[in-house]
Amino acid sequence: MFLEKNTKRELIILIGISIYAFYVNWISGNIGILPIDSFGFLDTGHSILRGKLPIRDFWIFTGLIVDYMEAFFLYVFGNNWKSHLIHSSSMNILGTLVLYFFLSSFDLQKKFKVFYCLSFATLCYPVSGTPFAYIHSYIFSLLSLMLLILAIKNKNKFIWFLLPFVCLLSFLSMQTPSAFILIINFFVLSYYFYESGDYNNLRFFILGCVISLFLFFLFLFITQTPLINFLYQYILFPITIGEGRINNDIAAYVNFIDQINFKRLIGDFKFIHIFLFPLIYFAIRYLRQKKRIINILNFTFILSIIAFLFNQLITANQIFIFSLIPIIAAILHINMKELNFKPKVFFIIIIIVMFATIKFHFRYNIDRKFHELENVDKSLALDAKEIHQNLNNLKWITKYDNPINEINILKQAIEVIKNEPREKTLITHYQFISTVLNENLNILNRWYLWDNNTHPTENHKYFNIYKTLINKNLKSNNVEVIFLLGQKNEIKFENVKNYFTDLCFKSKTLVQDRFSRHEIVNCKK
Repeated sequence: MFLEKNTKRELIILIGISIYAFYVNWISGNIGILPIDSFGFLDTGHSILRGKLPIRDFWIFTGLIVDYMEAFFLYVFGNNWKSHLIHSSSMNILGTLVLYFFLSSFDLQKKFKVFYCLSFATLCYPVSGTPFAYIHSYIFSLLSLMLLILAIKNKNKFIWFLLPFVCLLSFLSMQTPSAFILIINFFVLSYYFYESGDYNNLRFFILGCVISLFLFFLFLFITQTPLINFLYQYILFPITIGEGRINNDIAAYVNFIDQINFKRLIGDFKFIHIFLFPLIYFAIRYLRQKKRIINILNFTFILSIIAFLFNQLITANQIFIFSLIPIIAAILHINMKELNFKPKVFFIIIIIVMFATIKFHFRYNIDRKFHELENVDKSLALDAKEIHQNLNNLKWITKYDNPINEINILKQAIEVIKNEPREKTLITHYQFISTVLNENLNILNRWYLWDNNTHPTENHKYFNIYKTLINKNLKSNNVEVIFLLGQKNEIKFENVKNYFTDLCFKSKTLVQDRFSRHEIVNCKK
């Protein structure tokens, strides 16, 4: 009654694509797990609610914003699996709606906007399903690119002011790809301000930069998080990871040089290239027409896509950037619309995007390739409420073990941990146990890989920094017992105990080679 007819229709569309974005991620996220990825932020989010903060109290090396967002969703919706998926599904909605409004500014027909947005929602967060730092950073990076172009196009003061905040959110989610996109944003806006002389809006952008940085340092002050801790964990140590991968170090988890092959460069990203190469052609063609906004749109996204591809090659993750396909296709569509291409060309674009969307939906969202479950019989999955009611709706199956055996071991471990009255910590990739027990387990790390990719090991130049932090954690919390839980010999205590200063242990295997207890004892005894 209070809305115009067109506005009502627009609102219905927005609600519809939001519901779809939420639902498709919800379904995907409930199908199977890869423990180290699926549970990565449950314990850290819960720890924040218990007063133990990332960087200050435990080592994270990335994903700071994701931790605090996780804490928010756990606080609002409870310490359960549902809250975990509401978090990631909400991010899928955010990315989808931003794309819709972005495409709206270029006057695409509604049917095309809706199609590209539904494709994006299908291929964005559902490949993981659960909160994942790279995808948070990816979505915020895309948001920063779109805001930059809209700020230039509309000369909107508020958007110029908002842009630095979004860039900061992206970087504090994950250092890459955000750092690459930050560089591109910097060069694009530098070119724009130099070429246009729009110094009035420059003031709003600078103001946003100053206030966003002020809020960040205020956050460090309020949380009593030492700046030096942030520098070591979030800047210096991650740089060594990237250097190792690019320089082809033997210890690197993945080597960049190994990724430079036809299958990886072309084969894995062929659907991205199908639209990227024509877009490069149109970008060059438009240069002669001197259409500022189209030129900026084209070259900003061309450079950004190359940056996303480069980032994907230097990471050890499964591919998560297929949602670039509908974005590039939409930008190519905008270019062709400006040149009055015939409708049948747009039909071809739609067919290709639809094929790619269906293909990757089944491969990643249904077969769960991202979690390495494509060859696992998912009909064997069990409801994770067998472990704890707070994991209800999760279909439990991993690549490691029969779900019945795995669940039984986890139930035994949880019972032992629950009944241990002394202060304790848990080293595991099943990082949901503090959440379901609603206990502070004094976590040391978000992830426990022993290869200089999540924290420094003994041969690393920042090892003593890490060692000091975790020993301070144990001492300040009066930890007396350390539990190890994983796959068979996944994390060996012989490797772990060397990290603890002047401590002796009384060790006992509780379940096979999967679960063990290590009591801190007086070395003299």
